[in-house]
Order: sequence, then structure tokens, then C-alpha cells
Amino acid sequence: MEKKTTPSGTKFFKYKLTKLMLVFAVAILALSVAGAVLSVFRFIKSGFNEPTDFITHPLLLLASLFCFVLTISILAKSQYAVTDKDYIIQFGFIKSTYPIKDITKVVYDTDTQKLTVFVGEEFSVLPLSADWQDEFVQALREVKPSIDYSFTSSKTDK
Repeated sequence: MEKKTTPSGTKFFKYKLTKLMLVFAVAILALSVAGAVLSVFRFIKSGFNEPTDFITHPLLLLASLFCFVLTISILAKSQYAVTDKDYIIQFGFIKSTYPIKDITKVVYDTDTQKLTVFVGEEFSVLPLSADWQDEFVQALREVKPSIDYSFTSSKTDK
């Protein structure tokens, strides 16, 4: 997990994609390219012979392009950010913003290594490594020191 800070004070925590997620991303990219190539090839080969060709060729090309762009954006811009007012989750061009003032508590589950951020009635679960979870929580608590931070674990010592 990479972390960087901008001059404005926004702290970014880059989401680390698992190997399985990267394999799926590569597969989606390959299928998107194949779909676009197939659509162009079929258009060049047969043109618009059937009335449905006016829909299928452009639709397949647009769907392939959308999947390609979405996957590239997720690979390039998956991160969590903490500003002086907001906590932001971003996966590609899909972005959710929550006011830090509404965060009530943060719970770190040591078994799953996931951090749960409670924002009012909602919550988000962040899969992360233990090496930056303290820095992330500290960034939140710098904005709102009253955030309750706790740990949970189901393991018991025998």
C-alpha cells in the first residue's frame, strides 16, 4: 500500500490490488480488445447487411470500450484519501465521499486485517495491510480527534 501527501494536505493511500484482481483485470482487458477487434472485423467483412447490424456492431464496440476504460481507470486510480473535511473512497471514476465529522468509530479486525469505518448509519470495510492502517486512522483522527478507534479479534490464547 503506497501512501502520499499532496501540498494541500490531502493524504492518499493507494489500494493494493491482489494477484487475483490483476488476473481478472488482464482478462477483462483482453476480452475488451477481442470484442472491439471482432466487431470491427465483422463490419469490414460483411458491413451492414442485416437491420440488426446497425445496433450490434456499434453496441459491441461501445461495450468493449466501456469495459476497457473502466478497467484501466480502476487499475490507475484505486485509492482512499483523507482531506481536511472528507474521507474519500475511489475506484476508477467511481467515487464516494463521506464527511469526516460524521465518522463515529473505526474498528480494526485483526483476524481479517480489515478496517471498518462507521459513518453515521453507514459503514465501509477497507481491506488493508497492517503496515499502513495506523497511519490511515491517524490521518482521520487529525481531522476529528474524537473518533473511537478499537480492535477486534476472535482469537483466544490457550
